[in-house]
Amino acid sequence: MGLPKLLLCGDVVGRLKLLFKRFASVNKAAGPFDALLCVGQFFPDSPELFEEFNDYVQGRSVVPLPTYFIGDFGIGAPKTLLAASKDVVNQGFKMDGLKICENLYWLKGSGKFTLHGLSVTYLSGKKSGSGPQFGTYSQDDIDALRALVEDPGVVDIFLSYPFYCLNIILMQFHNSPCLHLCA
Repeated sequence: MGLPKLLLCGDVVGRLKLLFKRFASVNKAAGPFDALLCVGQFFPDSPELFEEFNDYVQGRSVVPLPTYFIGDFGIGAPKTLLAASKDVVNQGFKMDGLKICENLYWLKGSGKFTLHGLSVTYLSGKKSGSGPQFGTYSQDDIDALRALVEDPGVVDIFLSYPFYCLNIILMQFHNSPCLHLCA
């Protein structure tokens, strides 16, 4: 089996129809791709785009490949993510993403998981000032991430959003080669 083929993208801002149209074009030319990693603001920044976004969340439109995102804020984020958090399929300790809908996964806070043989580590959001909120990470997320990267093994991909989060954790990678994706 060869290396996995992953697509990477920055701010989606709720434009899932455009994102997956571009994916279809790239997939036709250079695919097939195994997964899509989105770093940046994933949710819409205006109410007009929320209906299009919600078509995917509600299953009226199809997410064509496994898609993982950080950047959990914007119009509709709290309602969508709260519903996903309460879904029985997402209960328990899940670092490989909370399922929003078929093929769409929210990488919440911090974690490390294996995606097609690659080690993916992530830290999502801005530092939380007061209690759990969407679009933020806590000191617990930082402590958990430090413990994860201290385990033996290589971190192949590190996702963070926003970029300044990198300063908190970069020293923990012990000079292992790593692709860092940020928006």
